[in-house]
Amino acid sequence: MSVTVYPATSDRWDDLEALFESASATRNCWCMWWRIAGNAWREIDKAGRKTAFRNLVDQHPAPGVLAYLDGRAVGWAQATPRRAVPRFNNGRTSKPEQGADLDKIWTLSCFFIRSEARKQGLMEELARGACAHAVAHGAVSVEASAFRPTRPLERSEGYVGLIGPLNRAGFIEIAERGTHRTLMRWTPAPDG
Repeated sequence: MSVTVYPATSDRWDDLEALFESASATRNCWCMWWRIAGNAWREIDKAGRKTAFRNLVDQHPAPGVLAYLDGRAVGWAQATPRRAVPRFNNGRTSKPEQGADLDKIWTLSCFFIRSEARKQGLMEELARGACAHAVAHGAVSVEASAFRPTRPLERSEGYVGLIGPLNRAGFIEIAERGTHRTLMRWTPAPDG
């Protein structure tokens, strides 16, 4: 298995579009749920969300990373400064700690992996690539509100990330946020 992870830049739009068009959840959301707060979500249809997402991909830095398996895009992780995801910041299970710098602390708020590529370690690889992307753009840490499964996952439950793969990628648990959710943080190793 040959996995590579790259920032989801505009030159990778066709790969990203094909990945998102492969499932109804991503095809409807276009990874805009955390970015559009309140009632505004209902005011934008899926075509509008796709256009908004495409505009994000055309900006710098990229709004996340893509994982490729043997040259084909099979996974996505949204990685952005917390300020870019207001709904995530307001969520009971994902809100930042008091006084957090919403520009310097980034978040992994969404993962998507094609069904046939799951259970191959891609979430861990996406998390590692997303953290490298975040640090390259000034992040001092990266947070996730990970899901702790106690039974087999149901449809889309793991989209916020899973504790096991995030632990293996270097995230630590910092705050329990309910029975199934934990705020986790990754901090780059000090130089040297």
